[in-house]
Parts: sequence; C-alpha cells; structure tokens
Amino acid sequence: MTSGGTTGNKRTGSKATRERADAQPRTARGQKTRERLLAAARTVFENKGFLDTRVSDICDEAGLAHGTFYIYFPDKEEIFYTLVDSVVADRYLLTAVPEDFEGTVVDRFAYTLRQYFEEIQRSKRLSRIVEQVVTFDEHMRENRMEIRRKFRERIQHGIERLQQQGAADPDISAELTAEAIVAMINNFAYINLILGERDDLDIEQVVATLTSIWARSLALDLEKANANDLKRAPKKRKT
Repeated sequence: MTSGGTTGNKRTGSKATRERADAQPRTARGQKTRERLLAAARTVFENKGFLDTRVSDICDEAGLAHGTFYIYFPDKEEIFYTLVDSVVADRYLLTAVPEDFEGTVVDRFAYTLRQYFEEIQRSKRLSRIVEQVVTFDEHMRENRMEIRRKFRERIQHGIERLQQQGAADPDISAELTAEAIVAMINNFAYINLILGERDDLDIEQVVATLTSIWARSLALDLEKANANDLKRAPKKRKT
C-alpha cells in the first residue's frame, strides 16, 4: 500500500522468490508450461486447500504428465510459494499510485485502498488458504512478514514525506503510525473480505471511512500537502 502519494513499480517478495524468478524457463514453450502448472495449482489449491492438494491433482488439472511437474517445481510447497509470491507481487504493483495520477494526497491514498480491497475480493479464496498455511509453515510465515514489512515501509515513507512538508503531525512516529495503519487495513480485509464477515460491504464507503481515519491519524493539513504537490508537479511542455 501507499501513503502520501508514493509511487513505485518495485517487485516485492522474498530472496527465494527473486532466485526462483531468475530460474524461469528460457523458452516460450517452457514458460507457457510453467504458467499452465501455476494456473492449475491455483485452481486446485482454492478448491481443495493446501493440505489435501497433491502434485497429481495439479498435473491432472493442467493436463500434463506428472514427470513434467518436476521439471519446473520440486514439490507442491514450491509451486504454492511461487503462486503466492506472484499474486502478492502483482498486488504490490497494483496498489502503487501511477506517476501520472491526478488528485490530492487523499485521493491517492483512497486509490491505493480501493485497488487493494478490490484485489483482495478477487483473490480471497487463495488469501484464506495462505492465512492457514502461515500457521504451520515457517517459510510462508517469514515470507508473509517480509511482504508486510515492505507495505509498511511504503506507507512510512509517505508519512515522513508529509511530515517534511509540514502537512502531517511532526510529533508522531511515522514507523508506528504506518504499522497501525497496515494492521487496521489488513485486519479489516481479513475479517470482512477474506473470512466473509461482511460480504455486503460497500467498498467505496469502506475506502472513504478508512481514508478519513488515515488522514486524522496524521493530523493531515490538506492545504499544505496540496501546495507541495503543485510544486512537484511536472511542468507541461509548450506546444
């Protein structure tokens, strides 16, 4: 997530994730087969859960020989890690505010929340399984905490920038405030969207409410924030 108009296109994930990315197939055919396995794995994991899924189930879903699976992944754990890393990396990019986004700092934060909650709704079945696996798989626990840290740092940097601009309370801890905001957003999404406590929620109302809480937590001075945005805005070229 982002705060204070932060932008970015940095891929997130663990060191192991980046190493796996470097080891991807070099041929188009190999890449297509790998993606086919990942798509099948997602379907099976979402339908059967992690513990009840077998490598043979994934291969049957993909319509591939069992031996083909082991060319790309050593076991079901590895394909699950890869699948989750891919989904989370896409989520990280999706919630980054575009460089050419037009709007106030509040609009940018709302944009991030909207993108995040809409993506969570699309992937809530897989997210539910991830939360289960985290409880007994140390790799997933560490990976989840690292990803969470990256989201928190992005929010923290946004708060620090607002403080430097004189647009946010300089006496609050940017790090702890960012941690509280991430906890609020993640827990809200987990209880209401992933577990399905409130399937009837209006996402726009949720976005507006949590954005208001974020702004109040920073004692945001919107006028100063907007003034600094105008100073940083790129000048239009003369035609």
